[in-house]
Amino acid sequence: MRPALLALALALVSSSSWAAVAPEVAEAQRAQMEKLRAEVAGQIQLQAYDLLDELVYGWTQQPVFELETPVVLADVTVPVGFGSGLAALIENHFANLVVKNPRTRLTLAHCPQCTAVMVHSGAKGTIVSRGVDQPEALAAAGALSGARHAIFLDFEAEGSALVLRARITSLEPALPIIHARTLTTSTSSPALLRSGDQLKSATEARKEYLDALQGRGVFTVPMRIAVRSYGPPSNGTAVAAMPFIWLQVGTEMALTQARAWTGTISAGVTWMPQLHTGFMAQARISRLLTGSVASLTRPDLYVFVGGSVISIHGQGARVFQNQVLNLEDVLSNIPQLLVQPHATFAAFPIGLELRVGNRIGASVFLESAPALDNAPSVGAHLNLLDILKFHTVGAEVTFCF
Repeated sequence: MRPALLALALALVSSSSWAAVAPEVAEAQRAQMEKLRAEVAGQIQLQAYDLLDELVYGWTQQPVFELETPVVLADVTVPVGFGSGLAALIENHFANLVVKNPRTRLTLAHCPQCTAVMVHSGAKGTIVSRGVDQPEALAAAGALSGARHAIFLDFEAEGSALVLRARITSLEPALPIIHARTLTTSTSSPALLRSGDQLKSATEARKEYLDALQGRGVFTVPMRIAVRSYGPPSNGTAVAAMPFIWLQVGTEMALTQARAWTGTISAGVTWMPQLHTGFMAQARISRLLTGSVASLTRPDLYVFVGGSVISIHGQGARVFQNQVLNLEDVLSNIPQLLVQPHATFAAFPIGLELRVGNRIGASVFLESAPALDNAPSVGAHLNLLDILKFHTVGAEVTFCF
């Protein structure tokens, strides 16, 4: 980013300098200049917030006062060219920090006369100034409201650095300084953007960022617990398929740095005593719906499609075979039941997954298995014009490692 003073100097170029160029060129240059000014102003605002965070954090670690003390925010000055807009933002952010961090032992006090113009006459003459600059007049007017200290915040742009000079003075005729601190940062460095109610040092904040980024590796290991419920049989006499509970483990790879696309390969197993044992191999691809970059602070919603090969062994596999299975068949064909049946078919899921912090997820899906169209014991939860049938409704809980 360009230094702040350079941008401000360019922004103050007089209108006469535009007369020598064509109107359309001048308009394009003005638009580019306004864009640059907005960019610089936004960066300066973030840097000012960061300096205030550092200032208040220091007060939480080493309070200026031993007891709760009311103070007046006497003055806020900002670099030339930013005006009252930046000053108002700084005042709001500073007040928010003081309120959310009582460990500073500071309480902001309301004092309208402190910043108003006051006239004070005495034996030596008449003085016209802000109330905070003549504490004896404030005291005489009874306008201090219990506050005996004032805070001054001065921001200056020095080269490519933004400097904060903070002073706390006692509201006495000499305005003695009881605390002063100067902080500076380069305007080309990014702001830390610390949370106002959980201030921490710059070192601690950077460590949190690094820990978060290290947790966003290219590969993760998802473990899923899934429940698949098959549609009711179309034949009223057929035995309905029971829900199957699956445990799946695999590898997930971020296909882009922003984790907007991910791909997963996993293997699964299901088991029910004396009924069935099942195995699955699955591949799926997911696309982020909530933005272009996966978030570290809010849930992310993905849509996914995939393909699976499922193999079921045991008596539970009979519901997936192309024959009607009822109680009479079971009683009349007991010798045949001693033969271990099995069923292998392909399935194609489509669903939505809500992922939190790339660590925990929950998803719901529909699954189509064309090979089960002729299985009497399995019906369709959703039939799209007899062209696409979804035989399975499922839900998953995912834990990523």
